[in-house]
Amino acid sequence: MKKGLYRLEVYYKQSATESEKEVLRFLINQTREAVEMDIHTMAKKCFCSPATIVRICKKNGFSGFKELKQALWNDMNFSKQLMQVNLDAPSGEKIPNIVANVLNTNIMAIQNIYNLLDFDELDRIVALLLSQRYVYLYGIGASFLVAKDFQQKLERINKRTFLYEDIHLQLISSTNLEPGDVAITVSYSGITKEIIEIAQNVKMCGGKIIAITKYGTNKLSSMSDFNLFVPMLEKPLRVGASSSRVSQLSVVDIVYNTYISLEKDKSMEKILSTNKLLEKKEDE
Repeated sequence: MKKGLYRLEVYYKQSATESEKEVLRFLINQTREAVEMDIHTMAKKCFCSPATIVRICKKNGFSGFKELKQALWNDMNFSKQLMQVNLDAPSGEKIPNIVANVLNTNIMAIQNIYNLLDFDELDRIVALLLSQRYVYLYGIGASFLVAKDFQQKLERINKRTFLYEDIHLQLISSTNLEPGDVAITVSYSGITKEIIEIAQNVKMCGGKIIAITKYGTNKLSSMSDFNLFVPMLEKPLRVGASSSRVSQLSVVDIVYNTYISLEKDKSMEKILSTNKLLEKKEDE
């Protein structure tokens, strides 16, 4: 599913002309009003020509204004659906209800990943990873566990990785990248102070950033070259990462399996080799 708002926000920040920005501001800030309009009413409202709106649509991967409006409708409905999820179990809640709530939230998180994935973006990310000799990974707390899972998978297919548990080593590592190196940063909130500092270091080195973060515009997603979004199902005040961790691990699995599918013979050879090694260790 094409994500209209996100594409428009990125285009606004990166390459929109001044005349286009007037239209984009209205689409982004007055989305509900915009989707009710036809192209001529929209043009009149934004003091531009219908051709300008069509040009914006095509530059962002839409066939025309009708397809863009459908994507914006989907965005609004998706956000509304996520806001209705009840994550907090009331005090004294019965165990079966707690179990059902946790599982249903995790199931919804996984199901909604499909709606958030930009398949073209995923293709570009995997192509970039294939071209790299080394991959740098960064994450703190629960996000570190996600980065560690990604590291294990990449190492199994002979993709060399760097990941440090100590945050000071992560910060130092982020200053040592070469231009064109790739850093995978994991942060559900997208505003973790240390991860933002790491991302800034990577950009200063000329590196590329792939972010795994919550859907929407946040500081990390704005700085990143590529984004892998997970559903925004958890409230700002969390008792612990639950659905976010499940979502992030699922995204890692998607990237890993896509990578293998594009380099199947070589990857499977490495996987079989590591399987034999691990089986041998288990028998000792």
